Amino acid sequence: MILPIELQEKINDLYSSINKQVLVSSRQDLTDKYKATKESGRSLIDSKAEGVVYAISRMPSTYAVVYTLLSNLIEQGLIDNIKTIFDVGSGTGAGYFALKSLFPESEISLFERESNMIDVFKKLSDDKDVVRFDLIKDNFEKNADLVVTSYVLSEMNEESRILSVKKMMETSSRYVLLIDTGTPRTYENFLKIKKLVNDSDDWNIIAPCKTEKCGLKNDYCQFFARVERSALLKMSKEGTLSYEDEKYFYLLLSKDNVKSDFARVIRRPIIKTNVTELKVCDDCGIRDLKITKKHKQLYKKSKKVRVNELIDLSEIND
Repeated sequence: MILPIELQEKINDLYSSINKQVLVSSRQDLTDKYKATKESGRSLIDSKAEGVVYAISRMPSTYAVVYTLLSNLIEQGLIDNIKTIFDVGSGTGAGYFALKSLFPESEISLFERESNMIDVFKKLSDDKDVVRFDLIKDNFEKNADLVVTSYVLSEMNEESRILSVKKMMETSSRYVLLIDTGTPRTYENFLKIKKLVNDSDDWNIIAPCKTEKCGLKNDYCQFFARVERSALLKMSKEGTLSYEDEKYFYLLLSKDNVKSDFARVIRRPIIKTNVTELKVCDDCGIRDLKITKKHKQLYKKSKKVRVNELIDLSEIND
């Protein structure tokens, strides 16, 4: 997954306001700052230069995750008929540009707390307004079919995180999509959010799994999106590879209890001679499966299936 050419060109133009030394050192400083102030909720982008560095180093990954994940959910029939969208904590606009590509006819509203982020976004999109909005302190004035937030909840403490999720559930008429880092800490936090949703009367978790208690032991669930690195992104990270895999975790909440007879693949398939080993999750919980040639169509599919895809297990369930 790579950024649209026009967007990448605009991000390249942002680089003219700084230099390589500032780009590399500020990116590392931002990384250290995020790690040191985990769950503090305080502002971390303290200057326009940091906003530019954030856009250069983080937008490709965030765009790839939002686009890849939503493409999968649409293809799987878990999200449809979206007319209005709220992008909460929209940052420099990576999620917005992915949403705009996937839902070109939808009305998308952006909400962001940090003024330096908003300033950078305005350089990338002249025709879109952003509402200055603090998810903890402010309230939404209208509703949307789909409310999305990406890489925001992990910056909050538990009390603020739960309050924020409740607020998004209250303002959404159909779906809430929560996306965050693919770390054990995020996974632990999202299990608490699952309990909140499961205890509600109006909402259901429909992806990546519906089970109230996770069956993974001494492990955690994560997904990934492949990001093609531009020359500028490689420079910012002092990397040599032409790509990186951005790990993430997510929850899709829906007011409809969508049922599926499929299982979700939660690890890369292990392909051996005449057998494919899969780790899947469905309404029965976590399962480790060995798919052999006797399963015919399932065996062919198992060798090509990707993490986060749904797979039909009727051949072995019947």
